[in-house]
Amino acid sequence: MRHRRRALSPLRWLPLAAALLTSCAGGLSTVQGKVLCNGEPARGAVVVFHPKADDGLTASRPSAVVGEDGTFTLSTTRPNDGAAPGEYAVTVVWPEQAAPGKPTFGTEPPPEAPDRLKGRYANRAKSGLSAVVKPGKNQLPPFELK
Repeated sequence: MRHRRRALSPLRWLPLAAALLTSCAGGLSTVQGKVLCNGEPARGAVVVFHPKADDGLTASRPSAVVGEDGTFTLSTTRPNDGAAPGEYAVTVVWPEQAAPGKPTFGTEPPPEAPDRLKGRYANRAKSGLSAVVKPGKNQLPPFELK
């Protein structure tokens, strides 16, 4: 007896297609937080999330610059696109504002601004800061620096 093969409905493929699109998009979750230093917003500080599960050179490290009110939204590949769910060690570097000076000419970059936090939170192994990103929207508790 010969079996007839039924054509599959295109609708049966929707869940698979949705899963593939999510994984291709990176499955990023929105992550917002705040950085305060002695209770004041650390505007201009640079926040970097280092995945604890992957410390390789090619690992994505979501980052953000702290705004006027101390808040930040992480970016991985596009502005404010978030971070992959997982556990992260967090670093914060807060460069001093550059004093207005003469413009430089040449190919050398300007000198790096000193860190107001004196490197206390610049090393992921020693910063003491961590975060967990869950699927969906994440509002992290403030990082309180001293």
